[in-house]
Amino acid sequence: MNFYNHSRKLFANGEVQINNLKVVLLDATYTFSATETALTAINAAQVSGNGWTSGGIVIANAAVTAVTANAKLDGDDISISASGGDIGPAAALAVVDATNGTPLFFFEFASGQTAGDGTPFNVTFNASGIATFTAPA
Repeated sequence: MNFYNHSRKLFANGEVQINNLKVVLLDATYTFSATETALTAINAAQVSGNGWTSGGIVIANAAVTAVTANAKLDGDDISISASGGDIGPAAALAVVDATNGTPLFFFEFASGQTAGDGTPFNVTFNASGIATFTAPA
């Protein structure tokens, strides 16, 4: 998982709309750049259709909680059944704040992921959460 450069600042300033975080699937044409501040490059590489909504799927129950001196962002895993064709192939995903139009985190898959017609495309977040904000030592 990679943070975009502005992500920590946006969270620290309370500028992230936690109830409108979405997962956007990306094809292999997207190249991660930590300096990306808008959804322009992400939108060009979006994977959508057959059950996966253009613009992404909302992360239900997203919340930031305290974990010792750190903070953790977590939310419900996502499962969308492909209908009318395949979802994918997807090479990566981004978590975006759809309200502010900003990418926050980038995850690259080990290999292309596809869900065939009638099967679920699952996004399972790490048991430790989507992201951890670590306090300086």
